[in-house]
Amino acid sequence: MKKRGVLYGGVHSHLETLSTYENPTANVYSLARIPLSSSWGKNNPYTNHSKILCNPSTDEPILMWLMGHISSTWFMRNNEPDRQCSVTIIPLSTDLSRYANHLLCGFSSPPLLIHDLISTYTPLTLHDKPTLFSSVYDAREVFCAKSEMMPYPVMELKRKDLVLMEMCLCRYFTKDDSNHYSQFRAQFELNAVSLFHSADNTECKDKAKNDIGDFRI
Repeated sequence: MKKRGVLYGGVHSHLETLSTYENPTANVYSLARIPLSSSWGKNNPYTNHSKILCNPSTDEPILMWLMGHISSTWFMRNNEPDRQCSVTIIPLSTDLSRYANHLLCGFSSPPLLIHDLISTYTPLTLHDKPTLFSSVYDAREVFCAKSEMMPYPVMELKRKDLVLMEMCLCRYFTKDDSNHYSQFRAQFELNAVSLFHSADNTECKDKAKNDIGDFRI
Protein backbone atom coordinates (compact mmCIF):
# COMPACT_ATOMS: atom_id res chain seq x y z
CA MET A 1 0.00 0.00 0.00
CA LYS A 2 1.33 3.44 -0.92
CA LYS A 3 1.42 6.17 1.68
CA ARG A 4 1.69 9.82 0.72
CA GLY A 5 4.77 11.68 1.85
CA VAL A 6 4.63 13.88 4.93
CA LEU A 7 5.19 17.09 2.97
CA TYR A 8 1.53 17.08 1.99
CA GLY A 9 -1.84 16.83 3.75
CA GLY A 10 -2.48 14.64 6.75
CA VAL A 11 1.01 14.97 8.19
CA HIS A 12 0.08 13.79 11.65
CA SER A 13 -1.97 10.86 10.39
CA HIS A 14 0.90 9.67 8.17
CA LEU A 15 3.37 9.90 11.03
CA GLU A 16 0.95 8.04 13.26
CA THR A 17 0.55 5.31 10.64
CA LEU A 18 4.29 4.87 10.24
CA SER A 19 4.93 5.00 14.00
CA THR A 20 2.36 2.29 14.73
CA TYR A 21 2.80 0.10 11.64
CA GLU A 22 2.97 -3.67 11.92
CA ASN A 23 3.00 -6.38 9.28
CA PRO A 24 3.48 -9.81 10.88
CA THR A 25 3.52 -11.54 7.49
CA ALA A 26 6.52 -9.51 6.35
CA ASN A 27 7.97 -9.45 9.89
CA VAL A 28 8.07 -5.64 9.81
CA TYR A 29 7.12 -3.62 12.89
CA SER A 30 7.36 -0.05 14.05
CA LEU A 31 9.43 0.21 17.18
CA ALA A 32 6.33 0.54 19.36
CA ARG A 33 4.75 -2.64 17.95
CA ILE A 34 7.53 -5.18 18.30
CA PRO A 35 6.14 -8.46 19.71
CA LEU A 36 6.76 -8.87 23.43
CA SER A 37 7.88 -12.45 22.79
CA SER A 38 10.79 -11.32 20.56
CA SER A 39 14.08 -12.97 21.46
CA TRP A 40 17.55 -13.65 20.12
CA GLY A 41 17.38 -16.13 17.26
CA LYS A 42 18.70 -19.65 17.07
CA ASN A 43 21.93 -21.07 15.76
CA ASN A 44 21.10 -24.02 13.56
CA PRO A 45 23.04 -25.88 10.83
CA TYR A 46 21.62 -23.63 8.10
CA THR A 47 21.36 -20.13 9.56
CA ASN A 48 22.80 -18.43 12.60
CA HIS A 49 20.39 -15.84 13.96
CA SER A 50 21.71 -15.99 17.51
CA LYS A 51 22.93 -12.39 17.33
CA ILE A 52 19.75 -10.92 15.80
CA LEU A 53 16.42 -10.22 17.47
CA CYS A 54 13.87 -12.55 15.88
CA ASN A 55 10.25 -13.57 15.88
CA PRO A 56 10.39 -16.77 17.98
CA SER A 57 7.61 -18.43 15.98
CA THR A 58 9.60 -18.23 12.74
CA ASP A 59 13.17 -17.50 13.87
CA GLU A 60 13.23 -14.74 11.26
CA PRO A 61 14.90 -11.37 12.02
CA ILE A 62 12.51 -8.57 12.90
CA LEU A 63 12.79 -5.45 10.73
CA MET A 64 12.04 -2.32 12.76
CA TRP A 65 10.88 1.12 11.68
CA LEU A 66 11.79 4.29 13.55
CA MET A 67 10.91 7.86 12.51
CA GLY A 68 13.06 10.78 13.60
CA HIS A 69 15.22 13.77 12.70
CA ILE A 70 18.86 13.24 11.85
CA SER A 71 21.28 14.49 14.49
CA SER A 72 24.49 13.30 12.82
CA THR A 73 25.81 10.95 10.14
CA TRP A 74 29.09 9.18 9.54
CA PHE A 75 29.88 7.59 6.17
CA MET A 76 33.40 8.62 5.16
CA ARG A 77 36.90 8.59 6.63
CA ASN A 78 39.78 10.33 4.86
CA ASN A 79 37.60 10.78 1.76
CA GLU A 80 36.95 7.04 1.55
CA PRO A 81 33.91 5.00 2.65
CA ASP A 82 34.46 3.97 6.24
CA ARG A 83 34.31 0.34 7.32
CA GLN A 84 31.33 1.14 9.51
CA CYS A 85 28.92 4.01 9.00
CA SER A 86 26.24 5.35 11.32
CA VAL A 87 23.18 7.56 11.42
CA THR A 88 22.05 9.09 14.72
CA ILE A 89 18.52 10.41 15.03
CA ILE A 90 16.25 12.11 17.53
CA PRO A 91 13.01 10.06 17.60
CA LEU A 92 9.78 11.97 17.03
CA SER A 93 8.50 11.42 20.57
CA THR A 94 9.71 10.63 24.05
CA ASP A 95 7.70 7.41 23.84
CA LEU A 96 9.71 6.26 20.81
CA SER A 97 12.94 7.15 22.61
CA ARG A 98 11.77 5.12 25.58
CA TYR A 99 10.90 2.11 23.41
CA ALA A 100 14.30 2.27 21.70
CA ASN A 101 16.16 2.52 24.99
CA HIS A 102 14.07 -0.28 26.46
CA LEU A 103 15.27 -2.55 23.66
CA LEU A 104 18.91 -1.47 23.88
CA CYS A 105 18.99 -1.78 27.67
CA GLY A 106 16.82 -4.86 28.03
CA PHE A 107 18.69 -6.89 25.44
CA SER A 108 22.17 -5.97 26.69
CA SER A 109 24.03 -7.71 29.47
CA PRO A 110 24.81 -5.79 31.61
CA PRO A 111 22.10 -3.19 30.73
CA LEU A 112 23.17 -0.05 28.88
CA LEU A 113 22.68 3.52 30.02
CA ILE A 114 19.73 5.46 28.59
CA HIS A 115 20.32 8.13 25.93
CA ASP A 116 18.08 10.60 24.14
CA LEU A 117 19.77 10.03 20.78
CA ILE A 118 19.41 6.72 18.97
CA SER A 119 22.33 5.57 16.80
CA THR A 120 22.24 2.93 14.07
CA TYR A 121 25.26 1.25 12.52
CA THR A 122 26.05 -0.78 9.43
CA PRO A 123 27.87 -4.11 9.85
CA LEU A 124 31.60 -3.68 10.26
CA THR A 125 33.50 -4.48 7.05
CA LEU A 126 36.64 -6.40 7.99
CA HIS A 127 38.00 -7.92 4.79
CA ASP A 128 36.49 -6.50 1.61
CA LYS A 129 37.09 -2.95 0.48
CA PRO A 130 34.30 -0.81 2.00
CA THR A 131 31.68 0.63 -0.32
CA LEU A 132 29.56 3.69 0.34
CA PHE A 133 26.24 2.91 1.99
CA SER A 134 23.59 3.20 -0.71
CA SER A 135 20.28 1.95 0.74
CA VAL A 136 18.80 5.44 0.89
CA TYR A 137 15.48 6.29 -0.77
CA ASP A 138 13.53 9.43 -1.61
CA ALA A 139 10.11 9.17 0.09
CA ARG A 140 9.23 12.88 -0.12
CA GLU A 141 6.55 12.24 -2.74
CA VAL A 142 5.50 8.72 -1.88
CA PHE A 143 6.58 5.94 0.47
CA CYS A 144 6.14 2.48 -1.03
CA ALA A 145 8.16 -0.54 -2.12
CA LYS A 146 11.86 0.31 -2.52
CA SER A 147 11.76 -0.88 -6.13
CA GLU A 148 9.32 1.95 -6.83
CA MET A 149 11.20 4.73 -5.02
CA MET A 150 14.07 6.77 -6.37
CA PRO A 151 17.46 6.39 -4.69
CA TYR A 152 18.72 9.38 -2.74
CA PRO A 153 22.41 10.38 -2.48
CA VAL A 154 23.58 9.30 0.95
CA MET A 155 26.02 12.23 1.26
CA GLU A 156 23.12 14.67 0.90
CA LEU A 157 21.50 13.47 4.12
CA LYS A 158 21.91 16.19 6.70
CA ARG A 159 21.05 17.33 10.19
CA LYS A 160 17.32 17.79 10.89
CA ASP A 161 16.18 15.75 7.86
CA LEU A 162 13.08 13.70 8.70
CA VAL A 163 13.76 10.05 7.94
CA LEU A 164 12.41 6.57 8.47
CA MET A 165 15.09 4.18 9.64
CA GLU A 166 14.81 0.48 8.84
CA MET A 167 16.94 -1.57 11.18
CA CYS A 168 17.42 -4.80 13.08
CA LEU A 169 18.49 -5.23 16.68
CA CYS A 170 21.79 -7.11 16.88
CA ARG A 171 24.26 -7.90 19.63
CA TYR A 172 28.01 -8.24 19.85
CA PHE A 173 29.96 -9.84 22.65
CA THR A 174 32.57 -8.05 24.77
CA LYS A 175 35.10 -9.21 27.33
CA ASP A 176 34.37 -9.03 31.04
CA ASP A 177 36.87 -8.27 33.83
CA SER A 178 38.10 -11.87 33.60
CA ASN A 179 38.85 -11.49 29.88
CA HIS A 180 35.96 -13.78 28.92
CA TYR A 181 33.36 -12.97 26.29
CA SER A 182 30.47 -13.23 28.72
CA GLN A 183 28.92 -9.80 28.11
CA PHE A 184 27.03 -8.57 25.10
CA ARG A 185 25.77 -5.23 23.92
CA ALA A 186 22.71 -4.60 21.78
CA GLN A 187 22.78 -2.07 18.97
CA PHE A 188 20.60 -1.17 16.01
CA GLU A 189 21.94 -2.34 12.67
CA LEU A 190 21.01 -0.06 9.80
CA ASN A 191 19.31 -1.60 6.76
CA ALA A 192 17.86 1.39 4.91
CA VAL A 193 16.95 5.08 5.22
CA SER A 194 13.93 6.74 3.60
CA LEU A 195 13.90 10.53 3.41
CA PHE A 196 10.49 12.09 4.12
CA HIS A 197 11.46 15.72 4.44
CA SER A 198 14.69 17.54 3.65
CA ALA A 199 15.49 20.29 6.15
CA ASP A 200 16.06 23.72 4.67
CA ASN A 201 19.32 25.61 4.95
CA THR A 202 18.03 28.32 7.29
CA GLU A 203 20.58 27.44 9.93
CA CYS A 204 23.42 27.74 7.43
CA LYS A 205 22.06 31.06 6.20
CA ASP A 206 21.84 32.37 9.77
CA LYS A 207 25.49 31.53 10.30
CA ALA A 208 26.37 33.35 7.09
CA LYS A 209 25.02 36.61 8.51
CA ASN A 210 28.06 36.82 10.78
CA ASP A 211 30.52 35.77 8.09
CA ILE A 212 33.45 38.18 7.83
CA GLY A 213 33.68 37.72 4.04
CA ASP A 214 37.06 38.36 2.44
CA PHE A 215 38.83 39.38 5.63
CA ARG A 216 42.28 37.72 5.86
CA ILE A 217 45.08 38.03 8.40
